[in-house]
Amino acid sequence: MHRRAFVTGTLAALSLGSCRATRSTTPPAVDPRFAALAGLCDGVAPIGDDERARRRERAQELMQEHGFSAMLFEPGDSLIYFAGIRWGRSERPMLYLLPARGPAALVAPAFETRTLRERAGDALAQHLWHEHESPFAKLAEALRAAGIEHGKLGVDPWTRAFIVDGARAACEVEIAPATSVLRACRMVKSASELALLRRANEATKAALRAVSAHVSEGMSEGELAGLVHAAQTAAGLTDTWALALFGANASYPHGTQGEKRLVRGELVLVDAGGALHGYQSDVTRTWPFGPVSSAQSRAWQAVHRAQTAALAELRPGRTCEAADAAARAAVAAAGYAADYGNFTHRLGHGIGLQTHEDPYLVRGNQDLLRPGMTMSDEPGVYLIGELGVRLEDIVAITEGEPEIFGPRAGSIDAPFG
Repeated sequence: MHRRAFVTGTLAALSLGSCRATRSTTPPAVDPRFAALAGLCDGVAPIGDDERARRRERAQELMQEHGFSAMLFEPGDSLIYFAGIRWGRSERPMLYLLPARGPAALVAPAFETRTLRERAGDALAQHLWHEHESPFAKLAEALRAAGIEHGKLGVDPWTRAFIVDGARAACEVEIAPATSVLRACRMVKSASELALLRRANEATKAALRAVSAHVSEGMSEGELAGLVHAAQTAAGLTDTWALALFGANASYPHGTQGEKRLVRGELVLVDAGGALHGYQSDVTRTWPFGPVSSAQSRAWQAVHRAQTAALAELRPGRTCEAADAAARAAVAAAGYAADYGNFTHRLGHGIGLQTHEDPYLVRGNQDLLRPGMTMSDEPGVYLIGELGVRLEDIVAITEGEPEIFGPRAGSIDAPFG
């Protein structure tokens, strides 16, 4: 079992390119146990065309500042961010070219042109290649049409190697990662993005609270994960995922293949999330099933104090590594092994269209926090063969104290706030 097991299904769908034959458009039936969650995600609008246009304008300004002549995107989160085009990756390249000046264009398989116009509209120029032709020759054509003979072409770091190699061989441009431009665009969220992230995480927290009432002795970790999927779906999230771990299994932060059944006196750890118009949630709660030991209670309290210590460092102008250091110091002060001894992973990660993205709260990251950044605060204590405790909330940096999306855990007896 793995926290990111849901990715398998997502990648399988993406590999189909524009194919829709295996994708059901029928909304899943709502589990009647979670009917009260219905409508929780209603009323929050997806990102609109006007905002995407402003994103492209911002990217073009940054390209000019950083010396890029254009940026190139494959299907994925960056293409969705800038153009709103959803498309699957396959061996047939479909590429989006955004020049530093002037309109964007597509390089795409000719037989897909009508489907692309359905998804991208008629305004984008299309440089089409037939099955016997080189898509990279068409990319060179698109660059010339944009007035780019030489210069520097920026690529998303997630671009596949064969795309980069093909572009380098066919185009007389320097190719380099456009990380500086992408981070500057995507790390600080707009009000619309914050609204989507806020509601998505509130919905996951409501789902976990609802599921906790249905935990029973003898149930398997997979059965509990299934309930979490059902509850999040009822709340209106899509692409849901869940990791449920009981007792000693939770000492594996991202799970283990050895599934177990729940017995009284164990801690339950659930890490879960889903998407609202593409924007992600990621929440972890740990709670007791039956009476807990002093060791279990001590670990829970240590993690809660570590999360609180980190929150105090999540302020504008402070470094990303400072919050990680504060949480790690709190865990050590509670009597657990210092450094990565019992708190074995970084404190947190940025979140947006991707569940994990910049900025990362980890030692050595001296990037400064800014209002509008969003990230997880998720310390943990893991004792091999005994227990695991993790508490995770998504927070947004503001001008003052950080905003926590949804209620924070209050105590081991009130883990849902």
